[in-house]
Amino acid sequence: MSNKEIGARLFLSPRTVGAHLYRVFPKLGISSRASLRDALAQAGHSIEGG
Repeated sequence: MSNKEIGARLFLSPRTVGAHLYRVFPKLGISSRASLRDALAQAGHSIEGG
């Protein structure tokens, strides 16, 4: 989803969404939305696996 789409769902401005992503990417050791998707998918498998 784009920052605009995310913002609309969460009642935030697209710029706020971008700022949050900008701050969280280095903390997760990622640099793109594709990497974020993969990290979230991996986290989901870790949780489901027990």
